[in-house]
Amino acid sequence: MSVVVHQIAIPNPYFEGPANAFLIQNEHSPAVLIDTGIGTEESLGLVRAELARHGCALKDIAAILLTHKHVDHCGLARALSEESGAAVYVHRDDWTDVAFFDERHEEVSQLYLEAMRRWGIPDEIILQMAHFRSRFVGLARSVPAAHRLDDGQTLRFGELAFRVLHTPGHTQGSACFLLGEKLFTGDHLLPTYTSNVGATDVTSAGHLGKFLSSLHKVLALPNVESLEVFPGHGRPWRDPRPRITKIFEHHDERTERILKILSDGGALTAFQIAQKLFGRLKDHHVLLGAGEVYAHLEGLESAGRVRQIEPHRFQIISELL
Repeated sequence: MSVVVHQIAIPNPYFEGPANAFLIQNEHSPAVLIDTGIGTEESLGLVRAELARHGCALKDIAAILLTHKHVDHCGLARALSEESGAAVYVHRDDWTDVAFFDERHEEVSQLYLEAMRRWGIPDEIILQMAHFRSRFVGLARSVPAAHRLDDGQTLRFGELAFRVLHTPGHTQGSACFLLGEKLFTGDHLLPTYTSNVGATDVTSAGHLGKFLSSLHKVLALPNVESLEVFPGHGRPWRDPRPRITKIFEHHDERTERILKILSDGGALTAFQIAQKLFGRLKDHHVLLGAGEVYAHLEGLESAGRVRQIEPHRFQIISELL
């Protein structure tokens, strides 16, 4: 079976650089699209043009597989599905936020408000973040007909067989798709920077532990050294092992830096620690920084290394000083 993968880099003014959609073609199979880019008319026009450049029309797309629920990856799913008739698939843990994106906006905004207070973000900055979240309205549309996926499930389209690999961490329902020796990772595994853990899904907890376990899950794949990785941002590469090792080292180092910040015996919020780690934070980096620190603090608290001595403030356990 000869499989051809075309990378479509879709401009994304709200996030860290272009987001990738991947067009998968096979002579004896219908075309499949993995992720869609952000839901704007400009993005839709670009996808149409890129498909045409590769001899593919929207009507030729049989399925749209979503790696996770974020708008830079699922924003065009509804529009593309309506125009092409393609079925949309997403892991069941992200399904609700994809299927009811519009309807859940206020509920998710409330969850973020509660999270920002939990992270210790000051009220005046929370107000600024509420304005920032308002920009998400209109960047995606609800996809109520989306199909739910489960870990280990195989999706077949002609000769194309995609195995679903549930990899929670970046979001609770993040999933990779394995096609032979091609692994489509969304934001679970990126080539040049580490995907955020903790701030990009406020519907559940324990994201750092889940993320690290999900990386081990990738390492356990047969012939992992031969895999070609197709990420949600950046260029594809072969053999995920060295990159995963660096990500483990990155999170180990971050944990130690957080413990060092707390080592004077003071009690700090996740936001205060984030400021010491990253300096002045603005726009969505306020959420990303504070949320990721909180994810580390959750892990340290579970390991008995830090404790909350009052709501939202953490202190290193004195016996460890």
